[in-house]
Amino acid sequence: MTNITAFSGELVYPESGTYGKNETKCWSITVPDTYYGIRYRFSRIDVEMCSDCKCDYLQRGTTYRHIHWYSKLCGRYNYNYLQGYLFNVDWSTDFTGSFRESTAYLRFVSDDTVHYTGFKLTFMAMSRTAGDKNYLNATEDETIEFGTPKVDVENYPSDYAEQWFLIVPEGRKVQIDFEIFELEDSTDCKNDYVEFREASIMAGDPEKIYGYFGPILTGRLCGNTKPNSILSQGNMVWVQFVSDRNSTTVYKGLKASFKAGQGRLAVSRPMMLLFLSALIMYVSKNNLF
Repeated sequence: MTNITAFSGELVYPESGTYGKNETKCWSITVPDTYYGIRYRFSRIDVEMCSDCKCDYLQRGTTYRHIHWYSKLCGRYNYNYLQGYLFNVDWSTDFTGSFRESTAYLRFVSDDTVHYTGFKLTFMAMSRTAGDKNYLNATEDETIEFGTPKVDVENYPSDYAEQWFLIVPEGRKVQIDFEIFELEDSTDCKNDYVEFREASIMAGDPEKIYGYFGPILTGRLCGNTKPNSILSQGNMVWVQFVSDRNSTTVYKGLKASFKAGQGRLAVSRPMMLLFLSALIMYVSKNNLF
């Protein structure tokens, strides 16, 4: 058994060439128990195809003891097909009906005949999603505030959750700055917290934005230390705020703002960029400025 513990990562088997004969390989993927599941995406599945996957196959599950009961995956799938091939490890549908876990298991088995290049996947810890969703769009020169309700007047309520999607023009990054930050402090921020992740548009559904399994920007934040400014990689960020049911440990809350930060070079016409670069070099070389 190979044990992998991380918020996110990549699993490739084999690392090169083809897998061997009569192999049985097992992996466990564990994320911190403050997260609510694991999502993983295959970018390569190249496993011998047989009826009912009796030859070579991959199995996925949430309990190692019963992994051999889970359905088998085999076949040869191209990259474009796999871009929409998402698997969720949903703790509520655990085959054994046990309580929520923070580990997923994978098992690969091969026979003594045909062998291919195996599989490659990336995985990401999934966050809890709760509360109303707010979609905030900032223009190039606009700054928009967001945060817990009545942050300047009273403490945030207990048993409360809210989500924000922060969006700036395409080709720009989201810059988040904090004015007020005062939440309950707890180990691993298990009680009250706010977290920030990259958001993006769901493949095949341009009207749906998701963020609960996007790249992690901060993990959970709590306490009264004001975070430094956050700068995303893309133009959308998902924010989740959660407070627990303890009404005696509520505080001032969160007040922040976002705007379009430092941009990325977006090349929609790469040949034009190449032409302009060559033109500049020619002009400079011949002292034509």
